[in-house]
Order: sequence, then C-alpha cells, then structure tokens
Amino acid sequence: MTHRLPRTWLRGILVLAAALLLAPLVGAHEAAAFSIEFKGRAVKRSVLVLYDSRIESEPSRTRVHKLLEMPLNHLGYIADYRDVNAPLPSPAEVVQHRAVLTWFVEELARPKVYLEWLDQVLSKGLKLVALGEIAPPESDDVVPLVNRVLTRLGLRSRSFFTELTSKAKVLSVDPHVVGYEQNLNKVIPGLPWIEVRTESVRPHLVIELPLGGELARTVPVATNENGGFAAQNYTIDLDPNTNRLRWLINPFNFLRLALGDERFPIPDVTTVSGRRIYFSHIDGDGWNNLSEVEHFPRAVTLSAEVITKEAIEAYPDLPVSVGLIAADVQPLLGGNADGIRWARRLFEQPQVEVASHTHTHPYDWYFFETYQRATEETLVRNYRPPAMPLRERLAAAMTRAAGKTYANARYDPYVAGSNDLPRTYLREPFEIEREVAGALRFSEQFAPRGKRAKLYLWSGDTTPFEGAIAATRRANARNMNGGDSRLDAEYPSVAYVPALSRVVGKERQIYAVNSNENTYTNDWTGPFSGQMMLEHTLRNTETPRRLKGFNLYYHMYSGEKQASLRAIKYFLDMARRADVTPIDASHYAAMADDYFGVTMEQVDLFSWAITNRGTVQTMRFDEAAKLAVDFDASTGVIGETRQGDTTYVTLDARVPRAVLSLKARDADQPAASAQRLAILESSRWRIENVIKSDCRQTATVQGYGPAAMRWRVEPSRPYRIRFARGDQMLAEEIRWSANDGVLGFAIPVDGIAPLDFTIQCHE
Repeated sequence: MTHRLPRTWLRGILVLAAALLLAPLVGAHEAAAFSIEFKGRAVKRSVLVLYDSRIESEPSRTRVHKLLEMPLNHLGYIADYRDVNAPLPSPAEVVQHRAVLTWFVEELARPKVYLEWLDQVLSKGLKLVALGEIAPPESDDVVPLVNRVLTRLGLRSRSFFTELTSKAKVLSVDPHVVGYEQNLNKVIPGLPWIEVRTESVRPHLVIELPLGGELARTVPVATNENGGFAAQNYTIDLDPNTNRLRWLINPFNFLRLALGDERFPIPDVTTVSGRRIYFSHIDGDGWNNLSEVEHFPRAVTLSAEVITKEAIEAYPDLPVSVGLIAADVQPLLGGNADGIRWARRLFEQPQVEVASHTHTHPYDWYFFETYQRATEETLVRNYRPPAMPLRERLAAAMTRAAGKTYANARYDPYVAGSNDLPRTYLREPFEIEREVAGALRFSEQFAPRGKRAKLYLWSGDTTPFEGAIAATRRANARNMNGGDSRLDAEYPSVAYVPALSRVVGKERQIYAVNSNENTYTNDWTGPFSGQMMLEHTLRNTETPRRLKGFNLYYHMYSGEKQASLRAIKYFLDMARRADVTPIDASHYAAMADDYFGVTMEQVDLFSWAITNRGTVQTMRFDEAAKLAVDFDASTGVIGETRQGDTTYVTLDARVPRAVLSLKARDADQPAASAQRLAILESSRWRIENVIKSDCRQTATVQGYGPAAMRWRVEPSRPYRIRFARGDQMLAEEIRWSANDGVLGFAIPVDGIAPLDFTIQCHE
C-alpha cells in the first residue's frame, strides 16, 4: 500500500531542507528566520500599542512614542495606538497586527478586563512585548490572569516586588540586550520576581537574591518566540544630576528578538540611491531681522538678504526649502514689505523649493482647535510688547532721516514679540484655510510661474491639531517640523532621536530629521555658534546605525549673527563634500509619509513583492553580510549598496510591484551580475525608469550638483555615458571601468529638471 504524505507537510519539509542547506552560508539566524510557511504571506508591520489616556493623554505623549517608536520605525514597524480605556479591538481585528506592545507603570482602571482581553487576543497568535508591568497594580485577584499571559513568554510572576537588593547578585548579563547606553548600577534597582518556566526563554539578565532562606533567581529582562518582557527599572535610567535618560536595554535588539527576528525588507527613508540623504529647510522666523554680519555694513540689512546671498546663492548645488511667513511681508498685519524683494529673489533660484511657514505664525496650535476671537483679544489687551533695544532705535532714526518708513513688527501690540501670545500676528481673526492653503498660495505668488509650494512647515510648539494637518492634505501639500532630534554630549541617548511622525487622530505630522539652531542656542540667547554641535548628532545617527539622514534645519534669523551664519556655512560645505544624495525637503516628507503605506508579501523563501511604495524606493537588510541581491530573480531592482553588515537596495519607482530576491553572497565573486548590464552602487542623483537591453541601459535621472555615480559593470572595459534632455545632448563621455568592475564618474551637468541617462558598452 502506498501512503501519500499531506501536501502541507511536504512543503514544510522542503522549506526546512532549503533553510538547512543555506545555514552554512547565511548562518543560523537566517536559517531560523526562513524556516516558515512563506508563500503568499503578507508581512505584518503593524504593532498594536496600548496606552492609558488617563495618564498619557494622547499617543504623542506616551513613553512608547517618545522612547520606543523610533526603534520600531527603524526595524520597519508601524505603531498603531489605542487607548486601553476605550473599547479594545476584537480578536478578528487584531490579527492584522504583529504584536501587542505596552509600557504600563501606573495603575490601570480595569486591569482584569484588560487581561481577559489580552489573554484572548494572544491566543490568535499575536506576540506580546511588555515593558514596565503587565497590568499594574497586579493585585492578588489578577495574578492568575497575569501568569496566564506570562506563560506565553515562558515566565511566571511570584507577585511581589523587592526593593531591598543589597544582597542581590547578577548571575548573567546578555551584552547584546542589556547594558546598551548605561550599565547596571552597583546598587541593583528594585525588581519584580519573575521566574523562567520553559526552556524556550532567552533570559537576558539573571539576578540571584535570598528569598525565604533560599537563593532564588529572577529574570527582569527576557524574550522568547512569543514576545518579550522588560521590568520598569531595567528599561531606562534617569541621571538625577543631569536629568538625562539613557537606555539600559538595547531597544533595537530587544525589539528584534521580541517581535520574532524575522527578516524582511525594511522600508528606509534615510537613504536614496545608495547614499545617505541630505536636505535643508528654513523656517521664515527673523526674515526682517537686522543683520549684524560684518561684511554687510548698511544700517538696514535684513537677515533674509544675508541668508540669500551667503547660504543659498553661493550653493547652487544644494537644494533648500524656504518657508515664508506670509504676514512677515504684509504691512497691514504688522509685517515689513521690504522682505518681498528677497522672497522673489530666493524663490527664483532653481535649487530653492517654495514652502510656507504659516500665515500668522501660531505658537500654541491647540489654542486654535477651539478658537475664540474674544479670548485672543483679551490676551492682546493684557500683553506688553518688549522694549526696543538701542541698536534698533538708532536704525529707526537713520531710516527716518533718509526719508523712509521704519517698521519693526515686534513693537506692534498686535504682533507678539514672544510666545506669550498664541501667535505672532493677531490683527485679523484666525482662519484655518487662510492659515494653511492661503499661506501656501501666498508664497507661490513670489515664485516663477508654475513653481508650486509643496511643503508646509509647522511653527511655534509644532504640535498641530488634527484639523490643521488635514488642511495641509486638502491643500495638496506635505507637512513637516517638530521632533528636535539630538544625539550628542548634551543629549546622550537615542531616546532623544524621535520617531518618523506624530499621529493626531486620523492625521499624521512628519517630524524634521534634525533639530534647528534654536535648541542649540538656548532659544536664540547664545551661544550663537551652538549649531556646530549638530555635527555630533550627524555622526552618531550614522554609526553604528544609520538612524536619520542629514538635515540642515535653521531659521532666517541665523543671518543675524556672524557666528550662526558661520555654522550654517560649515554644514553646507560638509554636505558639498559628503557622499550624500541631496533632495528637496518635501521629498523627504513624502518618503516619511509613504513609509507607513508600504506593503510586502513573501512570495518565495528569499523573495518579497513590495507594493504601494510611493516615494520610498530604498529597502534595507540588517546583519546581511552573507546575503546579496539576486538580480536575475528580482524585478524592479536597480542596485545594492553595502555599509558594514547592512545592505541598502534601490528599487525603481516606475515598477509598481517590485520583487526583491536574495541569495547567499559568494565571497570569491563580486555581487554584481556577470551580464553586460549596469548595477547601481550609489548615486548623488535619483534614478528611475531603468530599461535594459544588450549592453545598453537607459534611465531617467534627476538631482543637484554634479552627476556623481558608481555602477558595477564588467571589469576593465570602456562605456559610453550620455546625458540628454529630449533631443539636446548635454554631456557625453567615454569612461573605463576599474579592475573590480566599478565604473565611477562625476560629470558636471544640470539635472534639477529630469534628464535621460544612457550607459552602454563602447566597442
């Protein structure tokens, strides 16, 4: 009699066999990750984050958002916030998520109700990632439910907490997870009693302590295949002397293990065409400020003039997005019409992107969610403008002596000289469409015909309410600002590097990549060279992980001081020398927005179909030293770039459904294909619409500065490089590839508008 094995069983055996065969090449990590049922399986990127709105009023005020969402984003995940006090998602709804993530410290209002729900949804296969406590206060009546949940993590709670740890002893520490930015203090923090119950547990920290006359062990940090747990005193450390946070656990590695350590292409917004991105944007604050820069000797030289000449016109190869405050150049509202001349001159520059920094410059955005004009008028009547300093009194006298009118908005009662009032310009009632769409159109009127304002830059506290963000969508513009990313000696932790965005209701605010000079200069009180510290953040967010791009972000008032201008030019010169891909700020905002919509389906053991990418055309693989892109099996893949153990893969924006396949890297052969086709390694310009034929490849390219590119081709042979726009040939050269197959060049050609690019064999 012949016994036929079940088809699913056979398929599982084949998958396992393939993984075992690949294990010597790609390692146990990859073999384990790929020993799964894969065909047609959607990659689940969403993590259900529960928070307590009684303690943390909205998602952006939660511990998870402030500390953990950035590592989640870096690993490719999306945080979906839900209030634990509201009706919780049904079991049918939660299956779209990969895990439930919590960071509870304060007592819950309904711990038993929550635990019963959690036990039910975890039975659907979701993972649990719990920091702090499972369900405080974890009273005796809920401990059995707590342990039902912990059983899935291979753990058990003995339901009490020990503050006296003088006799505690650390038995083992996993340095991969514990001791990231701060080692445990010699005095061990108070800890809960969590026991290991199954062999599946990976205890990352084991502490021994006398208990009832015996030595007992507790594991405050542990993971297994179903998730992970980290006790509150073992997550972050607050230095009481500096009031600065540091991570005790490595949030990247902890999350990677707790969420399953599954490999999939990570949508990456730090990198374009194989290079770290660079972009710059300017908030219009201080447009009309009088400059003190020495080689502008006139009594009335606006900061906008200094920035235009020194930081923009002098760098035509570096894009910059400039946000004008509409009221700054409207005398009827308290602005100065002299600034219009510099708005026109700025927006005429090809490398300048038109943006808006609002109409009346709100400081307190939530004031306008329930706006009352009468309340605002009362605030204006009680406000006392600042006194005019001597230097400005002299400038005003000289201006009037010359027969001109001197007006500085800061001394008008309807123009706030500080954030003591809810916005800067208060003469007219607030109106959201004028504040957003109207301000964007206002900026456009100073630009050449057809040059749109594509970006809206938040002002003041940069915490817009839901309706304000929705107004930017209606205006067909991207939005950005907020976040204030720092990672330097003053802010010495990735805890101060924010997530990609802030969710407000159904809307999403995109954070800027780096902080502006305001945080470095103590609210523009000095030192005015403070933004030089940005270099530390740029370095620390590049290695050991590329967490953020290179964003030069400042205000127009940086043209007021010699020291601040010097700092701006220092970073402009750095960007000019660096291997970066300069892009418009609106392009970054679009990538950060589109990150959340990218969908992936695993179609084969080492292959994924990637769709709904929008402007996100870079996928990243970490710990991938032994893996390479299989270009013969891939579709819509332009190239790959390796940086250490990380591989960045460039996709073609013109291919809606890209298929990305991997293979084991052969150490004896270059990763490039042996065919007579070019594979992108890196480019200063963006590349798309790649069409390949016999030893000829065309593409559409666009960028700033010279066309600096590196391609992998056949070694030691000539290639013809051409750049054209329509029938007009702009550049044509013959270049030889190196012995290692790298064809590198930097050709000075204007690519701000798209060009046709051809690379072909030259016989």
